[in-house]
Amino acid sequence: MINLKKLFRRKKGQGALEYLFMIAAALIIIFVVVRYISSSGQQATQQGDIAALQSQAELAKSNLQAKNLWNDNWKVTANNTESSVINIQDSKVLYSVNLTGTTYGSEVETAIESGNYGSKTFDQLYDMCIQENDETGCKILITLGESKWIEK
Repeated sequence: MINLKKLFRRKKGQGALEYLFMIAAALIIIFVVVRYISSSGQQATQQGDIAALQSQAELAKSNLQAKNLWNDNWKVTANNTESSVINIQDSKVLYSVNLTGTTYGSEVETAIESGNYGSKTFDQLYDMCIQENDETGCKILITLGESKWIEK
């Protein structure tokens, strides 16, 4: 006959050390998941920021086109005689643009004076902003839209 006592005998519980290992494993899994989620959220935030800049740059381009102040071949150059002013030119200086009071004025002035963005055409800046996700290119276009233009 089957020994029922042996069949239904209670087994001893797991040791405390095994429980600690299970808790440690669960904490590691939770840490990895939280880390992954937070990095994904940070990437989404950065993409949202550049998308906002791109939409502002599109709006600035539309406003400049409406005022007949947009030409794909015009270049943005530094103005070495006046601070907070940049020049818009083709073969000659057409406009001076005052950056004072604009959202990104000081950043734009620094970027253009550094030479990295000086002598870029409007078309190049637009492509850098929209296609290459270049924040500075977007900020230059936004600043051009916000600025006061003085015809030379």
